[in-house]
Amino acid sequence: MDEKMLNELMERSQGSITSLIEKYHYPSNIGHLLYLIVPAFIMKYGIQNERYILNSFEQIPILIGTKEDTVYQAYYSAVPVEQDGKIITKKGIVLNHYQNTDLMQLLDNLVHEFNHAINSIKAEVLWDEQTVKVRTGICYILYDRKTLKPVKKEESSIIEEIINTKQTEMIIDIIHSFYNYEFTNPDFNNALYSIHSFINRRYQSDAYLLQSLVCKSLMENRTFISTLEKLRFDGNIEEVDDWFNHITGSPNSFSRLTFLLNETLKLQMDLTKKKGIRFFKIRKIRAFNQEAMYIVEKFNQNCNYR
Repeated sequence: MDEKMLNELMERSQGSITSLIEKYHYPSNIGHLLYLIVPAFIMKYGIQNERYILNSFEQIPILIGTKEDTVYQAYYSAVPVEQDGKIITKKGIVLNHYQNTDLMQLLDNLVHEFNHAINSIKAEVLWDEQTVKVRTGICYILYDRKTLKPVKKEESSIIEEIINTKQTEMIIDIIHSFYNYEFTNPDFNNALYSIHSFINRRYQSDAYLLQSLVCKSLMENRTFISTLEKLRFDGNIEEVDDWFNHITGSPNSFSRLTFLLNETLKLQMDLTKKKGIRFFKIRKIRAFNQEAMYIVEKFNQNCNYR
């Protein structure tokens, strides 16, 4: 996209962004970032989805949480509620530890959580007499149909987080590329100068770092990422397991990969809490990582288009 087209996109979306900032009374540091974040999302997902992206930001408020949680600094919430005999969701992006979050962490949090949201809205809710399933990307959170209380989150949520982290990096790199252009609005230029001072070449998120490293080649596999991005954006996630297993040639490879990644994450959390014997936990992490990387390599080897 050349400078003229980018300026046109920024100007075209500016009115909608100003309206939502006023609607939700966002503080200036969040508002300034939204002027950059929204156009970057439009560029990532295509001009044909511009209205869809703008509507998503307009309909999903950013909420300042009361918890000073340094681990879970932000999350996307879509809670099922019953309205006129239908199940809908009440949505929001919650920011914890907001007052002490620096610019780049705030940018990462906002992009990461809005990316979850935008990839979860289509084909969002399924339900029967026992269960309500609310989609977050490629996984579901299950709720009891009668009480609407949460029951469990599917294990594939770890793959969702890894994909989302990769896309967060891509969107922040798009924002960073705006630094090469001069905008008529000085607030844009000032924010971009601050972002540029934090990024050398490409942005790397700290979220799910170990699991992202294990799946790095999978996230760079064009067959995997292009297929998953489309299925996830459109909400067609029911066949993901079978598609992945068909390529690896192993019937349970997707579920095994998610299990291994979840186990390494749990062990990492235990290490930070200093529970149990550190040596054995590290050895387990290495063993699980090796098996997970074997599954990833098997998928990569069987792809014609990498």
